[in-house]
Formats: sequence, structure tokens, C-alpha cells
Amino acid sequence: MKINKYILIVLFSFSLVSGFAEKIYSGRGRPDHIMFHTTPSVSLLNYKSVDSKSTISGNIGAGIEYAHFFNKYWGLSVGAEITSFSTFYTFHGRKDSLELFDNWSSKYYKLRQNLTTKEFQKVSYLSIPLKFNFRHKFTDALNFNVSAGVAYTVYMSENKSIVSGTIHREAFFPDIYVNIDEFYPLMFGKFTDYIHPSNEKQFKNTLLGVAQMGFTFNLADNWNMHTELNFQYGFKDIKLRSIPILVPDEYSGVTATKYIGEIKPMSLGIRIGIAYNFDLFKMDDCNCHGKWVY
Repeated sequence: MKINKYILIVLFSFSLVSGFAEKIYSGRGRPDHIMFHTTPSVSLLNYKSVDSKSTISGNIGAGIEYAHFFNKYWGLSVGAEITSFSTFYTFHGRKDSLELFDNWSSKYYKLRQNLTTKEFQKVSYLSIPLKFNFRHKFTDALNFNVSAGVAYTVYMSENKSIVSGTIHREAFFPDIYVNIDEFYPLMFGKFTDYIHPSNEKQFKNTLLGVAQMGFTFNLADNWNMHTELNFQYGFKDIKLRSIPILVPDEYSGVTATKYIGEIKPMSLGIRIGIAYNFDLFKMDDCNCHGKWVY
């Protein structure tokens, strides 16, 4: 499985980090840090159904974090980062139909749709995480870190496309058969000819749970490198639209339909950051110097 391979790569990276961190630096640990980080990840806009499924897709995010430690173990952090969630959806010959009434013909007719497609969906957010942080000294140059908290995400943009396959629509009248490929007033036919996904917004702001675990090792007296597993999970449904999967005047994309219900984002990645350590509140002035040696 791809995620298992991903975890093995992370563990191998940690072993390299441990070897690199064998050099002992004399600098003390300081209570504050500013970190710039990037996070390659795999993600899902997760849902399940009988005849289609969502599969993982790759993303990369970036951000900044400020953390303050109240003692050598516990601290709080706040940040801002760009994070994205994306996924692929597949249909293997899903069939839908819809009864309609058309004014120009004054007759009822039935539309039929056959989906054989692979769709791509992506949403990007400005994420504002607030976390509790725990660190434990392994050596003078290497710490173990665990963080957990929540992140409020603000919608920025989305992207959707048909990667492969076709959407084929036909109309059936009471006394005649019409192939919509040749029936331009209804603007239907094969997807690749002239039907395009709706460009209406499909996702909204949400709240994420965030958990991180990894290592920090010294690069120099005031500088550290962070390498951590980063897991995010959406608590709320981010879906805005809920319409029939067969819509007369558009193809909405699978994430807009009543057909699949709730959509919750999730991701697993490696957060890699460079942090500058300093003493913002001048803790040395209160003879607390020893507290930060770890």
C-alpha cells in the first residue's frame, strides 16, 4: 500500500537524522521558535458509495509557525499555512435517468446518462492551527516531539476535471428515439465534445484535527531542523452542493451530488521545517536560565 511505503521512507529519514545529529552542540534550548516548513502529503476528499470510490492524490503545503515553551517539556504554537486536499473518483458505467417536460415539444421525455469516468477534485485552504506541544530530550542534539490541536481552514480555491473517460447522454421520447449527440437544442452528448463540469463553488470552510510526531535536531546554536509525520482529519462535511447526479444543463462533478453524501478531508504527510530559536520574553532576566537547558 502506498501509505505504508510513505511511512517507511519517513522512518528511513529519521535514521539519517539521528546519525547527522551525533555532533553535540553547547547551545541551550530557548523557549521560543519561528519555523518555516513545507509538507508533502497524500490526501483524500473521503467518501464511500456502492459503485464508485475515492483514491489518494499527492499535494504539497507550506507555512510558518510560532511556538512558546513554558518549560522544557510543554508549549503552545500557532501558525498559518497553505494546505490542500485532493482525490480521484472513478465510475465504471454508472447509469442514471431523469423524467423531464420540455416546453417547446409539450411532451415528456427521459434523459439517460452513462458515466465511465475518472474525475479529479482538489480544494486549497489557508489553515490556522493551534496546538499543544510536548518535547523530550534524547541527546543534547536530538529531541522527540508530539503535537496535537485543531486548525480552522479558510477556503481559497478549488479545481476539478475529468481525467479520462466519457459522459454519454441520450433522450427518449414517447414515439421517437433521439441520440442527444445530434440534438443540439438540449446541449447534450459525449462529454468530450461539448459538456464541461460546472464552475460553481463546491466546498466550504471547515475545522481540522491535527496531530504531529517526529524529531528535532540541532543544526547550530540557534537553529533546528524538524522532521515530523503530519496527520489531518476533517471533523465536518465540506460539501456545499447537493443536486441530482444527472442535471439537465450541466455536469456538476461527483462531489456536488446527493449521490455521495458527506465529504471529509484527510491527509498524511511529512512536515519538514527549519526553526530559529530565541528568547522573546527575556526569561534569563528572571534567573530561569537553567529551566531551558535540555
